[in-house]
Amino acid sequence: MLGYQLKITIKNSHPPIWRRIIVPQHITFYDLDDIIEAAFGWTHVHMFGFYFKDMKFIGAPIKSDEDNADECIDEWLEVGKSFTYVYDFGDEWHHIVKVEKIVEYDERYPKVIKSKGPNMIEDCGGLWGFYEILDESEPFDMEKVNEDFKTWNLAEVYPEPALVWDDRINHGQIEVWNSLFDHLTKDTFEQMMKKYEEQEKNSRARLYVVESLEDVFNQYKKDELKMISELHGFKGYHRFNKKELAQWLKNHLLETVYMQKILRETSEDEITFFEQAIEEQGISLPDDIIGHSLLLSSYGAYVEAYDFYQIPQDVQEKYKKVCTPTFRNELNKRYDFFKYLDAAVYLYGVLSLDQLTQIYNDYEGKAMTRRQVKELALEYIDGGEPYVIKEGFLMDEDLEESDLYKYLIRIQEKYTYYMPKDRDEFMNYGMYECQEPDENTYFFVEYLQNKHRKQEPESLILFYEIQDGIRMNTDEEELIEHLRNMGCRISMQKQKREALENIRKLRQYTRMWDLKGHTLQEIQAQADKKRILPDAEGRKIIPFPSGRKVYPNELCPCGSGKKYKHCCGKKK
Repeated sequence: MLGYQLKITIKNSHPPIWRRIIVPQHITFYDLDDIIEAAFGWTHVHMFGFYFKDMKFIGAPIKSDEDNADECIDEWLEVGKSFTYVYDFGDEWHHIVKVEKIVEYDERYPKVIKSKGPNMIEDCGGLWGFYEILDESEPFDMEKVNEDFKTWNLAEVYPEPALVWDDRINHGQIEVWNSLFDHLTKDTFEQMMKKYEEQEKNSRARLYVVESLEDVFNQYKKDELKMISELHGFKGYHRFNKKELAQWLKNHLLETVYMQKILRETSEDEITFFEQAIEEQGISLPDDIIGHSLLLSSYGAYVEAYDFYQIPQDVQEKYKKVCTPTFRNELNKRYDFFKYLDAAVYLYGVLSLDQLTQIYNDYEGKAMTRRQVKELALEYIDGGEPYVIKEGFLMDEDLEESDLYKYLIRIQEKYTYYMPKDRDEFMNYGMYECQEPDENTYFFVEYLQNKHRKQEPESLILFYEIQDGIRMNTDEEELIEHLRNMGCRISMQKQKREALENIRKLRQYTRMWDLKGHTLQEIQAQADKKRILPDAEGRKIIPFPSGRKVYPNELCPCGSGKKYKHCCGKKK
């Protein structure tokens, strides 16, 4: 027997809330719904749906003839692919389900093997409402859920046999062969499949694809078309009636040069959604994402009742002509460069355009000029990023106030730039704009959980906020006050001392603007290394730091490797 290893993530949750689960093969989508609901604390009181490229399976708490979730999952789960599970069509809880791999699994019940984040809360208004009452969420108890799962005995159902030629279709399971078709030659079979696939393609086009952007615009009111024209800065649209305006607007938007301009001004995430909608012939997408994107709102069709977003056929065809491999490569380079900008400002706060140019060229092995760097940076800033270029320096916009950047530059003078070991590590600081808790810093998360009774999601959010404050050299009293405002009980002097101790310990491992991206611990290690000097016989001698007491259990400064009390301290 086999099982599917699935990673299920609450869409747009930050930090991500997810479960990694093994589910047995030969179960239905009803079974899979029961598993997901149990794993996230949902209570089976709302409808649900599974959404694939060309198909959706809808179910309700009480089964009805209109449901279609009795389908076996096996034909729809493919390793490396993802699909969407939606719970509660009111609050719209979107879960991204990724099929990570297929494993040997003999049980007829599911098993959670890893998790992150608490149980969810019903009827709270969706993700943002959930974060407002986060402290009311219950922690996820993996051991208890798995004990409950062991009492399940899921019935086995099987998909209808698939018609394949050798390994034509393989979802990581045993290849299926229908002996009824043994008499077919491979050529005949290929012709049948080609004809079938063409029919399916045409059917999908009729069902899921809007033919023309003009058809979409014809569904709008004239005032809405005028607003789109204004957003794009078009002129001369007042003279048209509604039908003429729909055609005129469509023609302008599909001009090659103009579409390229829009794509250059579009974020990487928006392009990803756009291409996904083309590839999957439509995707489920919240309207607020579409409303904040000029590309998505201007070039697609949106069915509000289902949060279903589609790209008209003529737009798809134009996009394929415009977004050639060369042009797509140009866009990718721009997105990578923007990650460099984000990473540089995150790590250093301020740096010269010359230094930014050098960092980019060193990691990429290229020779971009300072002028090109400045032009791209200005484009990024014009797009709404909170940065400023002033007197040859790129900086966080808050540093421009009262010329704070000049003060920061003076502080940074004695340090070299912290440079991650490779481009990917550097760019990650731009992509995520945070330092994930590790073995040196997770103590602060535990402090918030143990001393202030914060659940994991809230404690992680607080961790990132305090670490951000340290990174920008925020006053300790302000950090303490922020913890108080977030519900931490710090009223007694003992509690305040404990909070300060933890903040100062966290400061040792936080990348700081003052230190050009280094941590205090790294700076101390560099200083200690410089104090290690060879004597005439090649031994290493560590000079005593002036004015500093050496404690008995510290390593002896003479370099013997022994504790001070057993070495030079003993002699005294």
